[in-house]
Amino acid sequence: MMARKLCHTGIGFLLMLCALTAHAAQAIQAFEADSMARLVESRKGQPFVLIVWSLDCTYCQQSLKTLAEEKRKRKNLHVVTLATDALDDPQAAALMKKKLAAVGMRGNAWAFGAAPPEQLRYAIDPKWHGEIPRTYWFNARGESVAHSGVVTAATIEKLMAR
Repeated sequence: MMARKLCHTGIGFLLMLCALTAHAAQAIQAFEADSMARLVESRKGQPFVLIVWSLDCTYCQQSLKTLAEEKRKRKNLHVVTLATDALDDPQAAALMKKKLAAVGMRGNAWAFGAAPPEQLRYAIDPKWHGEIPRTYWFNARGESVAHSGVVTAATIEKLMAR
């Protein structure tokens, strides 16, 4: 009887672990040339901020942390993350997940896919020169304002008030 109970508990644990692993594997989506249009369309009618960041950007980590903190305080702050690191690099993908989890940033995460980085940067914003952190503050109509540099609480206040 005890062995049977342990077996059921073990199977339940394995199923939960598999579900968590599958969810973690899907946590970051590949950003391709058409992804920006799809992303904006999927958020139509809902204001949001898109933060473009990279693993090797110290200022990006601070901006992600600030956005995560403010997101917990403000129910109307919806954040989408987009790493300029390649999603097809397993080591980079694991680090991206780790860094996002460390600051409490969950959900709607993207990273550069298979297309050339120059093409993907252009798809985000033809006027953008690649500086990061870069944020785009979208209103409910899908119009955006770009901001380059560290995101602070004051930045959020200013850009959300527009």
